[in-house]
Amino acid sequence: MGGSALVVVLGFLAAGVLLAGGLARSAALEMSMAEQALSGLRARTAAEAGLAAALGAQGWSATATWTGQGTLAGGASWTAQVELLGARVDPGGGATEWLFEIRSTGQAAAAQVQLSQGFSVTGALPGTPVPTWWRQLEPAP
Repeated sequence: MGGSALVVVLGFLAAGVLLAGGLARSAALEMSMAEQALSGLRARTAAEAGLAAALGAQGWSATATWTGQGTLAGGASWTAQVELLGARVDPGGGATEWLFEIRSTGQAAAAQVQLSQGFSVTGALPGTPVPTWWRQLEPAP
């Protein structure tokens, strides 16, 4: 009887080792997924900071592309640029309406998010921007 009890105990120990190994792999996978999600959130925050910086700089013009870059406290970074998409000139002598787009890319670890925001300005540049659209370009929402 002593031999069979030893076999049963060894069987339980082996099952416990297998279960512990499976739990460790599962925990490592969950940790990896959480880190990836956190990197994505940091990249999005950085891209939003790029949009805000571009609007705050008011560096848009009818002839040149504005470009900026920065780094957030957590290490995430952004690059942004503002380009003129078009202008509508009033033939009756009214104010010109300018249409611009900001593209901002946020990067954190392996994650990258690209946002786009359009805005219009009526009259002389730089003027006051009026947001017209916003969308996430990358990764697809």
